Amino acid sequence: MNRELVGPAVVRSVEAGSPAERAGVQPGDRIQRIDGEYLRDMIDFQLLLLDDVAHSLEIERSGATVRVTVEALGRPVGIEMEKAIFGDIMTCNNACMFCFIDQLPGGLRETMYIKDDDYRLSFLGGNFITLTNLESGDIRRIVEDRLSPLYVSLHATEPGLRGRIFGNPGADIALDALEAILDGGTRVHVQIVLIRGINDREKLDVTLDDIMSRFPGVSSVGVVPVGITTTGKTTLPMSFGHTRESASGLLEQLDHWRRILGGRGPYAADEFFYLAGEEVPAREYYNGYPQLENGIGLARKLIDEFKEAESRLGGTGKNGGTVVLSSPMGSWALSPLQLDRYGVSTVVCRNTLFGETVNVCGLLPGSDVARALGGARGAKTALLPDVALEDGVFIDGASPAGVSEFCGVDVVPVKVDGVCLAGALMDGPGVQQ
Repeated sequence: MNRELVGPAVVRSVEAGSPAERAGVQPGDRIQRIDGEYLRDMIDFQLLLLDDVAHSLEIERSGATVRVTVEALGRPVGIEMEKAIFGDIMTCNNACMFCFIDQLPGGLRETMYIKDDDYRLSFLGGNFITLTNLESGDIRRIVEDRLSPLYVSLHATEPGLRGRIFGNPGADIALDALEAILDGGTRVHVQIVLIRGINDREKLDVTLDDIMSRFPGVSSVGVVPVGITTTGKTTLPMSFGHTRESASGLLEQLDHWRRILGGRGPYAADEFFYLAGEEVPAREYYNGYPQLENGIGLARKLIDEFKEAESRLGGTGKNGGTVVLSSPMGSWALSPLQLDRYGVSTVVCRNTLFGETVNVCGLLPGSDVARALGGARGAKTALLPDVALEDGVFIDGASPAGVSEFCGVDVVPVKVDGVCLAGALMDGPGVQQ
């Protein structure tokens, strides 16, 4: 086993009354081995403790080696780790022409600059990966350990076009890897990042035809627009981005392919409907939301959850002084909810850190939230989509408390689902879990 890919597994917390607590495992422990086996990730950890027999854990604690015995009893042992990957993360070996990380400005959270391309994070967290860095042992592990589903960035299937998009003349090896893991029974959801004038229109037809013929085992296909920043060290031509006209044409093209591919899609990103000036599609469009990890269908899901919770909870709470923070596209997604019935208005935050072409709430910086709230008359409480935060801070390092102090408005994170939003409006604002 490559020692760069193994532990230690650092314990963040131990559940009270769990097998791990009874065995004496403590927060901060560094688990080196289980039954003599080194650990690469949470997959190893869970598989090694899967059965109901006693297991020996070798732990480093305060510079000393401690050995404890944990009785798994066929259920989770009650340990939460600091990280899901214990050794090095597999990073990207491509130089994609549209890489969003290359377009980032400086001074952001350190994690924003990691170009991960790790199949384990795809399985554990829904990250999209290219498969270009897989070795035969990785493919064998994916199949043998049944790491399914995986999420794969495909973008195109034509060899020359793939080399150009990925900036990697060897990018075609990923197609062989995709075929191998599909043949091994792995469920795979693919995304196509669509770059206008590069892999769209006829090129997209070729890719979708190849999925139907060469990769019939693909579970779903999502099509998302390329992200373009205007303030980073590297920028893309604005011509790569999508317009109202190109978005409308794409939706027509995908409707044709949906009749061919059936329940596998292709599913268009919410942003294409927003750009085309269309309404959020009905629930039936998404066929169970197989591309939700890609954000596709998030708007419809939130709308339906909100309406269901609204019907169950009843009433219309009084929310004078409460506003909902959102991006321009988020405001479009929220419009069917008619939040003004609750005395609530939407405050639209335009993104100056990345540029106005970036429309997702998860990339809202605290500086722009503060600026938008500073101009919101009568605002006392602002409900913030919690995806704008990581470890309690915005992407630019600002904190909700700092924003609140700056603009005099209480910023309250709310989980991005309709149930939590409805609860915040009907039960009164508060952090929704």
